Amino acid sequence: MDKEKLNRRLSVISDKFEELGYELREEVFELAEIREDIAKKILNFKLKKIEYFADDEGSDYVGFTLEDVQIVFHVETGEDEEGPWYEASVEILNFGDED
Repeated sequence: MDKEKLNRRLSVISDKFEELGYELREEVFELAEIREDIAKKILNFKLKKIEYFADDEGSDYVGFTLEDVQIVFHVETGEDEEGPWYEASVEILNFGDED
């Protein structure tokens, strides 16, 4: 696997999330590290064909679609005595046939 190319693509995805108001760089890279199948899809999919989306109303999720897979980051935010915080979880939805 071309790790350098993958890292560039993950950075592009992270930058797009930042444009949408979400700082999820660490989570995006962690997802690719944990799920090799998702990393391969990202590596082999044309960046300009990735469809991004975000919740316009509650600002509690953001994600992208790669062909037959949708990756959604659910984001919970808050503030406590230490300051603002967030927690993100990921959901992977497969729409295609599994081999």
